[in-house]
Amino acid sequence: MGIEWKHIEQPRFDQIVEALVHRVYADRGDVKVVNGRGGDGGIDIKVTLPDRARILQLKCYNDGFPGSYKGRRASITKSFKDALVHDPDEWILVVPCTLSPSEDAFVRGLAKGAERPRVAVWDRAWLDDKLAAHADLRDHFLREDLREAAKDYGAELAFLAGGSDDVAVRMEALGQRIDRLDPHWSLDVAYRNGIVEQTLRPKHPRAQQVSPISFTFHGDLQDADPGLTAAVQRVVGFGAAEELVLPPSAVQRLSVEGPEWLRFSSENAQVRMTPVFPAPGQGATAELSFLDAAGAIQSVYEGIVRALGEGSAGQSVHVDFTGSRVAIYHPREGAGTTAECGIDLAGLSCGDALQALDFYERIMAGSAFRLRLGGLDVATGTFPAAGFDADDREAFKRLRMTVEDLDVVQRHCRFYFPVPGEVRIDERAFLRIGRLLVDGLCVASPFLTTFSVELNGQDSPFLRDLVASDGVRHRATVDYAVQFAGRELPIGPVTVFHPRVQVENPELVLQALEAGRAEGHRLTLRPAANEEYRLYFPRPDDTTDLNTLTPTALGIPGPRPCRPDSPDSPLGT
Repeated sequence: MGIEWKHIEQPRFDQIVEALVHRVYADRGDVKVVNGRGGDGGIDIKVTLPDRARILQLKCYNDGFPGSYKGRRASITKSFKDALVHDPDEWILVVPCTLSPSEDAFVRGLAKGAERPRVAVWDRAWLDDKLAAHADLRDHFLREDLREAAKDYGAELAFLAGGSDDVAVRMEALGQRIDRLDPHWSLDVAYRNGIVEQTLRPKHPRAQQVSPISFTFHGDLQDADPGLTAAVQRVVGFGAAEELVLPPSAVQRLSVEGPEWLRFSSENAQVRMTPVFPAPGQGATAELSFLDAAGAIQSVYEGIVRALGEGSAGQSVHVDFTGSRVAIYHPREGAGTTAECGIDLAGLSCGDALQALDFYERIMAGSAFRLRLGGLDVATGTFPAAGFDADDREAFKRLRMTVEDLDVVQRHCRFYFPVPGEVRIDERAFLRIGRLLVDGLCVASPFLTTFSVELNGQDSPFLRDLVASDGVRHRATVDYAVQFAGRELPIGPVTVFHPRVQVENPELVLQALEAGRAEGHRLTLRPAANEEYRLYFPRPDDTTDLNTLTPTALGIPGPRPCRPDSPDSPLGT
């Protein structure tokens, strides 16, 4: 059954087309529906895709637009001309009919002799085809046609003609029937994306003791992903509070034993285990102390318990600390305690981020610890050493350096904001340069390989000597700011210098001076041997001899130096 296009009216036609266009294009571009048919400036719907713009004109001509119907072709022509003002790549006429050869030729002829826009027609066949691909939309609009029929047969509730109110009535009635099945247990039923989900719910805290229910599944994890095997060990073995989904390929047989109405057996079923909420122990205060070799406390960190768990292999505890999340798995016997620790510094202050890094480093180093919950000792031991390799240690060192650099620069500028989630390479280099300048060190900037000045037109012996020289000392003062995370962190007046710079294209400068056309000419200075300019942040009354300063290496991976002709020098010109 399809839409009765022959009897459709303009408002309903507009609703169907607009819904269909959103479904087809909304995930690929921008769909804009213009209000006001007839006064729409030639646009009913505009679809903007990355590579083109389409304008749709909706005409509810059920029986077409033959030449004998006065006004229809004129209306289409006017809409097309109005749309040309918006310079679309494609203009589309949407109609609920099948075009005759004459009508099709008329539409195609609208853009005759022009390269763009391309003209197309979406007719009844196109609409039916797209609605068939989106059956829920088709059924939704067909449902409106069936509503009156349902009333005629007295089946409004079965048809859900009352919309969400009828849905609620039917679901409530079903829920009441399910609740009467058992005095201790009930099922919460949900329908999501074509799948019926049944969630077992106890009616009172002692339901499991009074009316036990057991789940047994036989699985095969031999060829399973290692991540799934580890998740089974955490959830089943230690009662970790995380969702576990076993695909049908890993579940050979599932059996549910309990009340008669609940008994169930299936092969190759999907098993989904979700943690209860709130989790056991959730919200309790945890205190993790790191100990030295003699058992003395070195540092203490407070956190909040996320969950306590127990499984077939042992116990688990998950605790959230500032910027860190720790999971400890303690077996009843056999292998030793294991732990997992993750950090997320985004959104923390620099102080909190440095604290989180200290905490993480102690755990990964295999430190001895004592864990207390609610003031009571619950675990002591030694974290398993993470076995950092050289790359891991270097990455951690750079991460700490980034946060330390940001902390120093923020305090210098008195500009405080949270640690960003991502840092670009160039931003990292800017930040490092700022930190070294604040520390009173000399830095060679990879961003500054030239220095430009604009001549005012006046000639002088000094300028002539500078242009003709094989290399002279150059020094200037600029207001330097660190560009970081979309912000400018002002360092202050910084000295830019180099012991030997040369003028680029000196013959052109001399020609401009000789001809009296030097005003506005840009003179570019470049350090000898393709080096970079050096930066130094002098303090008040600083008498440091710049010639004695040696640039300090950034010590981080950085961007390539700017090209000689790059207009993007961070210091300006």
